[in-house]
Amino acid sequence: MKAIENVFQGTGGQIDLLNTLYGGSSQTTMNVERDGERLVITLVAPGVKASSFNVLVEGNKLILYTLLVSTSEQQEDGHSQRLAVPMFLRVLDIPSFVDVDQIEAIHEHGKVRVTLPFKDEEQMHRRIDIKNLFE
Repeated sequence: MKAIENVFQGTGGQIDLLNTLYGGSSQTTMNVERDGERLVITLVAPGVKASSFNVLVEGNKLILYTLLVSTSEQQEDGHSQRLAVPMFLRVLDIPSFVDVDQIEAIHEHGKVRVTLPFKDEEQMHRRIDIKNLFE
Protein backbone atom coordinates (compact mmCIF):
# COMPACT_ATOMS: atom_id res chain seq x y z
CA MET A 1 0.00 0.00 0.00
CA LYS A 2 2.90 2.37 0.75
CA ALA A 3 4.20 2.17 -2.86
CA ILE A 4 0.78 3.11 -4.27
CA GLU A 5 0.55 6.05 -1.87
CA ASN A 6 3.98 7.25 -3.07
CA VAL A 7 2.92 7.06 -6.73
CA PHE A 8 -0.25 9.07 -6.11
CA GLN A 9 1.61 11.53 -3.92
CA GLY A 10 4.26 12.06 -6.64
CA THR A 11 1.67 12.46 -9.39
CA GLY A 12 -0.37 14.81 -7.25
CA GLY A 13 2.77 16.84 -6.56
CA GLN A 14 3.43 17.22 -10.28
CA ILE A 15 -0.14 18.23 -11.00
CA ASP A 16 -0.10 20.75 -8.16
CA LEU A 17 3.29 22.03 -9.31
CA LEU A 18 2.09 22.65 -12.85
CA ASN A 19 -1.37 23.90 -11.92
CA THR A 20 -1.75 27.51 -13.03
CA LEU A 21 -4.48 28.11 -10.45
CA TYR A 22 -1.75 28.31 -7.80
CA GLY A 23 0.26 31.06 -9.47
CA GLY A 24 1.87 28.71 -11.97
CA SER A 25 3.29 29.86 -15.23
CA SER A 26 2.56 29.98 -18.90
CA GLN A 27 4.61 28.65 -21.77
CA THR A 28 8.10 30.04 -22.31
CA THR A 29 8.55 31.96 -25.55
CA MET A 30 11.84 32.60 -27.30
CA ASN A 31 12.73 35.37 -29.74
CA VAL A 32 16.05 35.80 -31.61
CA GLU A 33 17.00 39.07 -33.27
CA ARG A 34 20.07 40.94 -34.45
CA ASP A 35 20.86 44.11 -32.53
CA GLY A 36 23.79 45.89 -34.14
CA GLU A 37 26.91 43.81 -33.60
CA ARG A 38 25.28 41.05 -31.58
CA LEU A 39 22.48 38.52 -31.49
CA VAL A 40 19.93 38.82 -28.69
CA ILE A 41 17.85 35.88 -27.51
CA THR A 42 14.89 36.88 -25.34
CA LEU A 43 13.10 34.32 -23.17
CA VAL A 44 9.76 35.22 -21.61
CA ALA A 45 7.96 33.00 -19.11
CA PRO A 46 5.42 34.89 -16.99
CA GLY A 47 5.33 33.65 -13.42
CA VAL A 48 8.76 31.99 -13.58
CA LYS A 49 11.43 33.18 -11.13
CA ALA A 50 14.80 34.36 -12.45
CA SER A 51 16.48 31.50 -10.58
CA SER A 52 14.52 28.97 -12.67
CA PHE A 53 16.23 30.05 -15.92
CA ASN A 54 19.48 28.39 -16.92
CA VAL A 55 21.94 29.32 -19.68
CA LEU A 56 24.87 27.00 -20.42
CA VAL A 57 27.65 27.03 -23.01
CA GLU A 58 29.04 23.59 -23.84
CA GLY A 59 31.51 23.65 -26.70
CA ASN A 60 29.73 25.26 -29.62
CA LYS A 61 26.25 24.70 -28.12
CA LEU A 62 24.09 27.16 -26.20
CA ILE A 63 21.66 25.40 -23.88
CA LEU A 64 18.67 27.35 -22.59
CA TYR A 65 16.24 25.77 -20.13
CA THR A 66 13.88 26.49 -17.25
CA LEU A 67 13.09 24.21 -14.34
CA LEU A 68 10.03 24.52 -12.17
CA VAL A 69 11.02 23.30 -8.71
CA SER A 70 8.49 22.32 -6.07
CA THR A 71 8.80 23.18 -2.42
CA SER A 72 10.50 20.63 -0.20
CA GLU A 73 8.32 18.10 1.52
CA GLN A 74 9.53 16.44 4.70
CA GLN A 75 9.43 12.64 4.40
CA GLU A 76 8.92 10.18 7.26
CA ASP A 77 12.64 9.31 7.28
CA GLY A 78 13.59 12.96 7.85
CA HIS A 79 14.86 13.63 4.32
CA SER A 80 13.31 16.33 2.19
CA GLN A 81 12.20 15.70 -1.37
CA ARG A 82 12.11 18.28 -4.16
CA LEU A 83 10.59 17.79 -7.56
CA ALA A 84 12.02 19.62 -10.60
CA VAL A 85 10.03 19.66 -13.83
CA PRO A 86 11.64 20.91 -17.05
CA MET A 87 9.39 23.51 -18.65
CA PHE A 88 11.51 24.67 -21.57
CA LEU A 89 14.64 23.37 -23.34
CA ARG A 90 16.44 24.62 -26.45
CA VAL A 91 19.88 23.59 -27.66
CA LEU A 92 21.28 26.00 -30.25
CA ASP A 93 24.47 25.92 -32.31
CA ILE A 94 26.61 28.96 -31.58
CA PRO A 95 27.61 30.54 -34.92
CA SER A 96 31.34 30.78 -35.64
CA PHE A 97 31.14 34.59 -35.80
CA VAL A 98 30.02 34.85 -32.13
CA ASP A 99 32.58 35.61 -29.39
CA VAL A 100 31.75 32.74 -27.00
CA ASP A 101 33.75 34.26 -24.11
CA GLN A 102 31.58 37.40 -24.12
CA ILE A 103 28.11 35.77 -23.99
CA GLU A 104 26.01 37.27 -21.18
CA ALA A 105 22.55 36.70 -19.71
CA ILE A 106 20.50 39.34 -17.89
CA HIS A 107 17.12 38.99 -16.16
CA GLU A 108 15.05 42.17 -16.36
CA HIS A 109 11.34 42.86 -16.12
CA GLY A 110 10.39 39.17 -16.20
CA LYS A 111 12.53 38.45 -19.29
CA VAL A 112 15.90 36.82 -19.75
CA ARG A 113 18.05 38.43 -22.45
CA VAL A 114 21.04 36.43 -23.67
CA THR A 115 23.47 38.52 -25.72
CA LEU A 116 25.87 36.91 -28.18
CA PRO A 117 28.34 39.57 -29.37
CA PHE A 118 30.04 39.17 -32.73
CA LYS A 119 33.79 38.68 -32.99
CA ASP A 120 35.98 41.53 -34.24
CA GLU A 121 36.81 41.43 -37.94
CA GLU A 122 40.43 40.63 -37.02
CA GLN A 123 39.32 37.52 -35.11
CA MET A 124 37.18 36.29 -38.00
CA HIS A 125 39.74 36.53 -40.83
CA ARG A 126 43.37 35.54 -41.02
CA ARG A 127 45.61 34.59 -43.85
CA ILE A 128 47.17 31.12 -43.82
CA ASP A 129 50.69 30.93 -45.21
CA ILE A 130 51.32 27.92 -47.43
CA LYS A 131 54.45 25.97 -46.57
CA ASN A 132 56.50 24.44 -49.33
CA LEU A 133 57.87 21.07 -48.24
CA PHE A 134 60.18 20.59 -51.25
CA GLU A 135 62.40 23.66 -50.98
